[in-house]
Amino acid sequence: MRISSNQIFNIANDSIGLANQAVVKTQQQLSTGRRVLNPSDDPVASTKILAINKELADVTQFERNINTAKNNMVLEESILTGVNNIIVRMQELAVQAANTATLSENEYIALSNEVDSRLEELTNLLNSQNSNGDYIFAGYKSTTAPFVGGANSGFNYLGDEGQQFIKIANNTTVAASDSGKEIFVDIESARNTIFTVANSSNRSEPAAEISIGQVIDQDVYDDFYPEDIVITFNQDNTIAPPGKNFTARERSTDRIIVANQPYVQGNEIQIQGVSFRISGNPASATPTERGDQFFIESTQKQDILTTVARFSEAMKIYDGTDEGRETLSDAVANTIDNLSNAQTSVLETVAELGARFNTLDSTEQLHLDSKLISQELLSSLRDIDYAEAAARLSSQTLILEAAQASFVRVTRLTLFSQL
Repeated sequence: MRISSNQIFNIANDSIGLANQAVVKTQQQLSTGRRVLNPSDDPVASTKILAINKELADVTQFERNINTAKNNMVLEESILTGVNNIIVRMQELAVQAANTATLSENEYIALSNEVDSRLEELTNLLNSQNSNGDYIFAGYKSTTAPFVGGANSGFNYLGDEGQQFIKIANNTTVAASDSGKEIFVDIESARNTIFTVANSSNRSEPAAEISIGQVIDQDVYDDFYPEDIVITFNQDNTIAPPGKNFTARERSTDRIIVANQPYVQGNEIQIQGVSFRISGNPASATPTERGDQFFIESTQKQDILTTVARFSEAMKIYDGTDEGRETLSDAVANTIDNLSNAQTSVLETVAELGARFNTLDSTEQLHLDSKLISQELLSSLRDIDYAEAAARLSSQTLILEAAQASFVRVTRLTLFSQL
């Protein structure tokens, strides 16, 4: 059988090419440290490698989530500690204010000034933002300041009850925030109390305001509770001489409590054991339009800001009389109880944060263990045995050199070389 020169060259080229590919592949394995460079190298191992890499990527993301949750909760715990410190100081001032037998009106004014300063500090803490500019206690409405208003007009919570949850494992999520409504607003009041608010459809410009008010005669108000009071401004000609005046009604029955009361801006108004003030220029009724309205709503909850503001107000209106002393004593006792309830709410949240920290730590440790095991398994599937690869490279290099040398020898086997 004759073998043409062309066939000899093709066979030699194929042999040398295969030997060279084997050498190059082994060199790549040695340089990268990887046994499996392409799925075709080991299809079964490649499938397992993809699964392990995905698992490791998930673990890495979970670790980032855990760090994010920890940062959020560390900040929240720091703020709650600041809130608790203010509550403790308010309790100290309340105990001091309870000494109505020796403190003068001016001393109570001095105490109320500190309370007002602490109230501003407390409001700022409750409106704290994280490094992203999100309000911590606003729930899902994190771009809106949750607590607005002041001691004169009352406080409103504009956030919601949402909590932001972060996934820290395949089947585990943890709350990375808390709603300010649950911690600071929905606090059980020591006694039946009120919440004041102006009707959103009032026409006065600038808007007239109603103060936060407070219960000054608990027995009278308890008899009236849980009814609400509606203050409506009448037409000016309802009284003589004409002027702004209002009527107070029981909300559920529309029963008139007091009618056609002259309005003097900023003066104290007392109805059914409740004291409050209206400021501004409320719009009077006309033959075609209703006058401005204000609501005194019954409630069994009192937010922490209102508790502090009412404490300050009670000291400011103290007049030194026996009746004033009794009213202030009741207000101080009520403040101490409500501050205790607020402190309980704050400390319960701190305890919950501690439980979440424990969950984060234990989950993080599980991820570290899982990551170590996965990396070891990945290494056994993917990484090269350097000793075996080096020996294989030496053998493949020898084969390549032998093939090249054989080709040179074969190409010289011609009749001309024998002449």
